[in-house]
Amino acid sequence: MGNRFSNATSVPNQDCLICWETVDNKKWTQCVRCKIKMHDYCEEIYRNEKEYTKCPHCQRKGSIGCYCKV
Repeated sequence: MGNRFSNATSVPNQDCLICWETVDNKKWTQCVRCKIKMHDYCEEIYRNEKEYTKCPHCQRKGSIGCYCKV
């Protein structure tokens, strides 16, 4: 489950909502509704064992999309 950003090229210097460290350009997630960004691994830890994504900011289910730069 989740969305993938296909036209995203880079992340502006923005802090992760969960750990407050700068998000790098390699692997990150973003809420498609409120546009907050976080590290992919922080979102996985936040999700725990749930089978759906949930934004830690707006609390909307299924609104997290990921970007993976190869």
